[in-house]
Amino acid sequence: MRLLTKWIEPVGVATVLLFGAAIAYGQAVKGPYITTADTQVRKGPGTNHPVITTIPKDIKINVVGKEGSWLKIESKHGNQPGYIEERYARPLEAKSAAPSKSAPSLAGTYRTITEVDLREGPGTQHRIMQKLPEGIKVNVVRAEGDWLRIESKRGNRPGYVEKRFLERVVE
Repeated sequence: MRLLTKWIEPVGVATVLLFGAAIAYGQAVKGPYITTADTQVRKGPGTNHPVITTIPKDIKINVVGKEGSWLKIESKHGNQPGYIEERYARPLEAKSAAPSKSAPSLAGTYRTITEVDLREGPGTQHRIMQKLPEGIKVNVVRAEGDWLRIESKRGNRPGYVEKRFLERVVE
């Protein structure tokens, strides 16, 4: 019995340490993250699960868990939860770096200068959501290359428009 006790105790301590580390690591995974590339959100943790949507680069996400190399995310806007690959996101640090002063912000009010396609993502390979008529005002939140992300103030789905089809509105 004594020999058995010597084997059980070290294994028990190691198990407790590993279990404790897993709990601590799991807690460190939860919280705000930011996407580091356009990434697909899937129904489950793996490429065999269907794609729900695509999240653009530099979007803040809420991570609630982790399964393997997949982060489980939940929407604060009521969208269904899903999974993204861990390599396409990083934890959002409590102290953010000072904003870059080298490039002016492109965010603000713009007007369409012609009829233009509003797309699901930044590029012509993305599906057209609708056509925006000439002369309407849109709310640009950021640039992604030659594309501007537009977010509705009325709750409509965000989309992307090529920069060359918009002009800034000076009010």
